[in-house]
Amino acid sequence: MKICDAHCHLANLAEIMPLPALLEEAAERGITHFLSSALRKSDLSYYKELTDDTQNKVLYSAGIHPFFEACDLEYADLEELCQRNLIWAIGEIGLDRGNPEYAVMEDIFVRQLDLAMDYRLPVVLHIVGYQQQAFDILRSYPIKYLIHGYAGSLQAFNTFTRLDSYFTISERILKEDKHDLLKAMLKSKRFLFESDITQYYVKEGEANPLLRVKAVLEEVAELYRIDPTALISIQAANYQALTGNAL
Repeated sequence: MKICDAHCHLANLAEIMPLPALLEEAAERGITHFLSSALRKSDLSYYKELTDDTQNKVLYSAGIHPFFEACDLEYADLEELCQRNLIWAIGEIGLDRGNPEYAVMEDIFVRQLDLAMDYRLPVVLHIVGYQQQAFDILRSYPIKYLIHGYAGSLQAFNTFTRLDSYFTISERILKEDKHDLLKAMLKSKRFLFESDITQYYVKEGEANPLLRVKAVLEEVAELYRIDPTALISIQAANYQALTGNAL
């Protein structure tokens, strides 16, 4: 069965590693599809130059990140991408407690949510802190959400499930103190798996970081004695619900 990496940054990684060879190896291991995120103007060129075959397997979103200094995308860039039907979602966008300019951050967040509503696009969310504030904003926007790398409280997770939301399972919640949260995600059946790989997260000597997502899936299967094919099947259904495409 086919595996999807539901959140990664391939254009960013391509600056330091040979992506075609890594993608080929990943496909041989069953990792065939990627939901990648563009956060910089330079990222857009990478995605626009993908071959037709790869475009079907690498879908990308774009957004103004709440707390990533290198993010230089502007609202006009997002408008153009929407108009040309080039992105599957807006994101990653959201709120981050590391940003001291809350009012400005919230304004940018809301403008991007408005754009997603206008084009009926899903939204990839980055929420670090400010969970209640984020929910209070999001409940006014009846669209699909992919909350990536969520590792907050179980209470806030239960609140976000009141939205049409999906969650990515990453290495962050494989730690023992996050097992209750991971169990809740698995029980919800609203999950996908992610690597969140960028050039900044490559480990020394790591030949192909794209393989990490399969390692996360297999560790979850082992921890909870779940057949990996069952996890892959649930992810495939959620991928189709979010993107409208089958794996």
